[in-house]
Amino acid sequence: MKHEKILGSLLLFAALNLPVEAATSREIITAAQVAAAIRNAGVDVSAGQVALPTYVVAKTGAPALRVESVGPWRGNIASVRLQCVVSDECLPFVVTVHTDQKSVVEGVFVAGNMKASRRPPIDAHSSGVVAHIGSPAVLLLDGGHMHIQLAVICLENGIVGQTIRVAGKAHQQTYLAEVCSDGLLRGKL
Repeated sequence: MKHEKILGSLLLFAALNLPVEAATSREIITAAQVAAAIRNAGVDVSAGQVALPTYVVAKTGAPALRVESVGPWRGNIASVRLQCVVSDECLPFVVTVHTDQKSVVEGVFVAGNMKASRRPPIDAHSSGVVAHIGSPAVLLLDGGHMHIQLAVICLENGIVGQTIRVAGKAHQQTYLAEVCSDGLLRGKL
């Protein structure tokens, strides 16, 4: 009986001392990989400019990453949302990119291919506008195996098929959403 307890204790001790890599099949996504994905999107950044708020992991060591959105965060810092091209390799995640100049305008990098394209605002009285500034709507967010419905407020006028900015009821979070119909919008997580 005493030998079984000792053997059990040794097995538990050995299991607890396994390296993290052996316990999981996940690989850490590095700032260099994120910077390469942002460069592929047309913005010249270095790994030193990228800050990951926590460890981000993927099933493979070098997953293909895609930039989903870019937005201003504070001053010369942009918030960049990325995800793996193959959606089951990793969860979507957000990083911050520090720049030496104010290169974030209207939520899009000014450098490279991600130039800000300011479209003129749509006149609320023109025909076809179904989303009006300040009007409430329902935002359907889809991503992977998640489907979320949020009550939002439209920040722009929009016609069916157009992407507009919307905000949560408390205006703490903004989203890009496609106008589907009067009061119904669709976005991605």
